[in-house]
Amino acid sequence: MREVTQPFSENAELGRIWRIGLEDLDSLPDDDKARFFHAAFQFLKAMETIHFQYIYGLLDEQIWRGWWELYRHYLACPGLSFYWNRRRALFSTRFQTFVDTLERPADRLTVANLLGHSAGAASERG
Repeated sequence: MREVTQPFSENAELGRIWRIGLEDLDSLPDDDKARFFHAAFQFLKAMETIHFQYIYGLLDEQIWRGWWELYRHYLACPGLSFYWNRRRALFSTRFQTFVDTLERPADRLTVANLLGHSAGAASERG
């Protein structure tokens, strides 16, 4: 997962697309939406791999709990939810079941809103 998310911090443009796409996908131009979808696929595939490692006992329960908490917040984002609902067939049935039963938090915390303001407001400020 760290390898998947590292480009978001190293590439300001991709980081901006990810941050805005999570909360306000419709505000992105089509080319940026496509980049968001590529990033969403990589992000979800990394999540699926981590889930697989947990299921087969290759990941400690305490470490898994941190990932599980992260998943809850990101999968509750409108942009990632949009992608998931359209591309879920690209993932294992086991992972689909896990995602479908994962309780989403009422107050999600992601890079898009961690500081208390939305991605849209942040993009308007530049």
